[in-house]
Amino acid sequence: MGVQKKYKRKIIRANRLFYWYVKQDFDDEGVMKLHIVSEDKKFIVSYEIGQCSRGPQASPILVILGKEFEGWTEDYIGHRRVLTPSWNDEIVTPGLIGQIIDWCLSKDKKIRSVNWKGEMMT
Repeated sequence: MGVQKKYKRKIIRANRLFYWYVKQDFDDEGVMKLHIVSEDKKFIVSYEIGQCSRGPQASPILVILGKEFEGWTEDYIGHRRVLTPSWNDEIVTPGLIGQIIDWCLSKDKKIRSVNWKGEMMT
């Protein structure tokens, strides 16, 4: 079953079709979150908008919901959280979406897992 396309925008990266949308997450104090989903639903990530504006010590976190994330070696079901580079994430643009997708699919990155509080996991 494919992705529901209503109210979602398309972007093509790495010769693949992805859909993205921004939605308020009422379960997480109403913060705005960016959601990116591949057409086959193997790649699903969520990113809170405006994390980098919290200051130079801010450590932005990406939540991995799908099975596909380059460099992840463990077979894991559930939410996985990783630290990301600092992106200009005040305004959601196709450029930001592309940066996130490219980083997730990149083979040469260091994966630093964190828990739900943002603390490094061993």
